Amino acid sequence: MLVLSNISKTFNIGTQHQVKALSSINITFNPREWTYIIGGNGSGKTTLIKIIMGDVKPDDSGTVLLNNSNITKKDLHQRAHIFHYIEQNTDANLVNSMTIYENLILGLNSNGSLLHDFKLYKRKKLREKAKEILKNFSLNLEKRLDVQVRMLSGGEKQAVVAAKSMMIKPLVLLIDEFTSALDQKLAPRILRLLKEYTKQYNITVIIVTHDYNFIEDTGERVILLDNGKIVDDFSKRDQELTEKYILEKFHEQKNQNY
Repeated sequence: MLVLSNISKTFNIGTQHQVKALSSINITFNPREWTYIIGGNGSGKTTLIKIIMGDVKPDDSGTVLLNNSNITKKDLHQRAHIFHYIEQNTDANLVNSMTIYENLILGLNSNGSLLHDFKLYKRKKLREKAKEILKNFSLNLEKRLDVQVRMLSGGEKQAVVAAKSMMIKPLVLLIDEFTSALDQKLAPRILRLLKEYTKQYNITVIIVTHDYNFIEDTGERVILLDNGKIVDDFSKRDQELTEKYILEKFHEQKNQNY
């Protein structure tokens, strides 16, 4: 269970450019739950996800708890085995000069040594696991493990990005606008496989998005941010998360601000 308590973030403190990006955020994310975070530009979505992953530190009063353990002061490297982050730019998630297989095992290296990388590369069971995962995408990527990523199409790269998160099996998977960039033909398959895998391994999934059309099929909860605050939090248990309903909630909140 991931708990954010009294999370606030102010940038450029004490200057004329001071900005309050987040204000008193309190959220509990449950294991296996797919939560979408939505809101307009500047609402604090990306800042929130970067605080969770450890790339940005919250103001002094805020805490991040994982299974009742305070990880607020752990840096990005210390949280690497806990969180896996997928960002919008597919190429930013991969090393194009490396092969598919090298990319898949890159995130499994816990100590950063080349010797450890080599041992992983030579591990036959790991290679078979990579093939098993890639086969599910039906793109014949399992037969191209030694092909450099730069040779792949955009959709194939996105499948490798998804497969990498399946190899790592983090406690929490963080996705920042990746759904907006997905190949429209492959998107349902990629998201379905990700959901099956994360459910199987009790992985909590938190997705920042402007694209609401995937939420109905994969989302279980939606958190709406506005001006750095949570203004709505609704669940599939109470309401079907259709794109129409979500847009209505979004515009309803916007209208209240005018």
